[in-house]
Amino acid sequence: MNNKGFTLIELIVVIIIIGILAVTVAPKFDGTASYEAHSHRAQLISALRLTQQRAMQQTDTTDDYCHQIVFDVVEGVNLYGIPDRVDCDNITFPTPIKDWEPDATGHKVDEDYLISYNVDGQINPKRVGFDWMGRPLYDCNGGCTINILRPSETTLTITIESEGYIHAFDAP
Repeated sequence: MNNKGFTLIELIVVIIIIGILAVTVAPKFDGTASYEAHSHRAQLISALRLTQQRAMQQTDTTDDYCHQIVFDVVEGVNLYGIPDRVDCDNITFPTPIKDWEPDATGHKVDEDYLISYNVDGQINPKRVGFDWMGRPLYDCNGGCTINILRPSETTLTITIESEGYIHAFDAP
């Protein structure tokens, strides 16, 4: 008896492998646009958590050290970072923008990404700071929502709760 063809098990295994590849590889062909905003959100969450941890680790309040991140638009470029670690009232970035060097928690958003930020939907500059217990201060006192905007896409949000919990929120 000369049997040619595949067994049912072989066909099922091949279909499963093709299904796994379709789910994991096919979305990558859509381009990077859908991933950019998510990447920027993850980076901002990390910067906020780092700033919060620095505030909680440095409990000596006599040095007036700033634990805040400022959001602003300078020369058409969206920025977030720490313009001055000593003067908490300074919420402006130096100009020209090409002279600005981001520190460990700062980031200049390339205009190619078309990403912008705002705190509770308000116009920048805004700042989010933390006290020694990790609770939000300044423009985020009592908690706030940071919006990551990309034209023609869903707005992504970061929520900072009143007690300091920082998390991403995806609307259904």
